[in-house]
Amino acid sequence: MFKSSLKRDIVLVLLVKVAILISIKNIWFDAPSIPENGSARVAEHLLDTRDANPEGGPR
Repeated sequence: MFKSSLKRDIVLVLLVKVAILISIKNIWFDAPSIPENGSARVAEHLLDTRDANPEGGPR
């Protein structure tokens, strides 16, 4: 009797947690946030040579 009650409680808690996580995902992450000129900003950052390491490479 104890083991079946424990299994039922564990399954119930897991279902509640999944429901809470799904609702949080739907509330806060409903749409992707795409910045303006995102790819242009990334290209500028990657190709920028002003911040080059003066020692010649990564440490």
